[in-house]
Amino acid sequence: MTRVWIGGSPCAGKSTVAGLVAEALGLPLYSCDDAFDRHVAEGGGPTMRKVTTMPVGDRLSQPIEVQVADVLRLGVEEFPMIVRDLPASVVVEGAALLPSLLAAAGVTHAEAVWIVPTDAFQRRHYGDRPWAHELLAGLPAPDEAFDRWMRRDATFATRIAASARDLGYHVITIDGTTSPAETAAEVLRRHSPTRQ
Repeated sequence: MTRVWIGGSPCAGKSTVAGLVAEALGLPLYSCDDAFDRHVAEGGGPTMRKVTTMPVGDRLSQPIEVQVADVLRLGVEEFPMIVRDLPASVVVEGAALLPSLLAAAGVTHAEAVWIVPTDAFQRRHYGDRPWAHELLAGLPAPDEAFDRWMRRDATFATRIAASARDLGYHVITIDGTTSPAETAAEVLRRHSPTRQ
């Protein structure tokens, strides 16, 4: 069995890096984001149902702490469904991979890494994504909503990085000075997946 777990916050390049790692190891890639809608359709949990039925403007108008708490609860609710999906050997990536959950599941330090962006990189990268602006275009104050979105994700990134480090896992911070290929090489170099 070979598994590599790549967690972190949105807009850090996790999907690209995970794809490169999966290709290098000859493993399938499992995206938590791609499985989310299916998990909701299968029943999900109360937070999964809340975030999928609440309009984006309403979600982003909540206090930042409430939004971050929702994101953390999403991970708790979805993690058992993610684990149930996985083949024996796989590269798994997604923000739903909370360090505490992986530690409780016995995932070793060599098998997991968390990738988080700096606030400046996150804002710049999201700002370059047309779909992000389209998502907010119909809101009364799209710039304010974008700022709250970025503050939520930056708070989540800080929390998830601190949790991973406290548990002894490795954290990679993305500021735009390294390429996805270089980050993938670091993952492969520092995190040798367990083989059984």
